[in-house]
Amino acid sequence: MKKVLLGLAALSAVSFGAQGDTYLNARFGGDLGAEYTKISIKDDVGDVPALTNETKGFGGEIAIEGYRGLTDNFDLGLGLAYQFHGDREDKSNGAIIDGNYGQLDSKGGEYNSVPLYLIAKYNFHMNSGFTPYLKANLGYSFNFGSSDVELSFTGTNESGKAETEVENGLYWAVGGGMEYHNFTVELMYALNKAESKLKDLDEEKVDNDYGRIVLSAGYRFNL
Repeated sequence: MKKVLLGLAALSAVSFGAQGDTYLNARFGGDLGAEYTKISIKDDVGDVPALTNETKGFGGEIAIEGYRGLTDNFDLGLGLAYQFHGDREDKSNGAIIDGNYGQLDSKGGEYNSVPLYLIAKYNFHMNSGFTPYLKANLGYSFNFGSSDVELSFTGTNESGKAETEVENGLYWAVGGGMEYHNFTVELMYALNKAESKLKDLDEEKVDNDYGRIVLSAGYRFNL
């Protein structure tokens, strides 16, 4: 983690020390087609899909990004975002636990993220007020607020919660957008890498990534 953060700090220092326009972009975005990684638990026979990859409700992000122009077309920047991820859909599967067959219902295992990331942006200047651009983000995602996994099993008429914990991981995003008189609209595919552990079930750490398409709008503040 320290190496990633030091690398981002060094690259951003080089960027903002170079000559060129400096500006900030504040934006707000919503998630489209968001998915988590599926998570399974073990029953008497094998692995049972416990948490689905499908999501419900609203997820999105609020971000502030600072840029410095390195050439007429290429900008380098540094960004910080607060990302609130969507909830998982409830999951229901047949399972055999301690010799009892029944329906295992489960939900939970979500989390939120605050990524710090480096930005590479290439602008296509046109003879109009419109400026299309391509953009890539790469950084480190601080993941937090992991929700408990709620379980109920009809085979024994038992229900309860399993405490979870989530680890930090890589964050990246790629896509593009359009700027018009300081207003921006962009469409990015973004992924937060994470591992989660169901502490109360003595399970191993499992991948719990969150991927989605982010549609966002923002405004450029020239400095």
